[in-house]
Amino acid sequence: MPNVSSVDLPPRRQVFREEIRNSIREAIFAGELKPGDKIIETYWAKELGVSQGPVREAIRDLEAMGLVETVPFKGSRVRTLTQKDIQDNYSVRICLESKSIRDAITLLSDKQLSALLTRLEDVLTEMGACASAGDLRHFTDCDTAFHRAIIEATDNPVLLKLWEQCNMRNWFTVSALTDSVSLKKLQSGHLKICKAISARNVKEATSTLENHLTNLMQGFIEMHS
Repeated sequence: MPNVSSVDLPPRRQVFREEIRNSIREAIFAGELKPGDKIIETYWAKELGVSQGPVREAIRDLEAMGLVETVPFKGSRVRTLTQKDIQDNYSVRICLESKSIRDAITLLSDKQLSALLTRLEDVLTEMGACASAGDLRHFTDCDTAFHRAIIEATDNPVLLKLWEQCNMRNWFTVSALTDSVSLKKLQSGHLKICKAISARNVKEATSTLENHLTNLMQGFIEMHS
């Protein structure tokens, strides 16, 4: 059996960290952990069969993403978003996604744009099925895939990283949108964006996106006011 040197440990620790981060994140998105709930290191360490070290690191990652906050002498808990948090988040997300759409329309070749549209149409089909079933959890996955596909098509890793930080915060407040009508309305907004991209209409695509995200933001604020 080959010896395992210390240089082999960090990568495995990173895998633990990523797996733990994803597990806690999914618990938040699924509503198993609600805003204000404590993130107990010992519980997650036992649940996932790891030490508390990588759990602590995963919690720091979630804090950087805006999903978790650490309160002195009280530990870490799921973050409760304020109206300003929501407004700040969406204002940045709108800027990032508007740029990605402009770049996709103006910089991609016809072949590249066709590949993007095929991907978006596939996501829209799946999104429609989720909307009909009132399947919020999978609908949010489709929403993420739709917007991510546009950003990835621009081949701008910095833009993608910044967008991921914004997008991670959005689904705290979507729990009320569980009925089929609400989800189909959201799907129709994505369909309009797709059509505008297909026509290489920058003005229509960006304005549709901005209206879509602004209405979503306002709905979240009203729901939590």
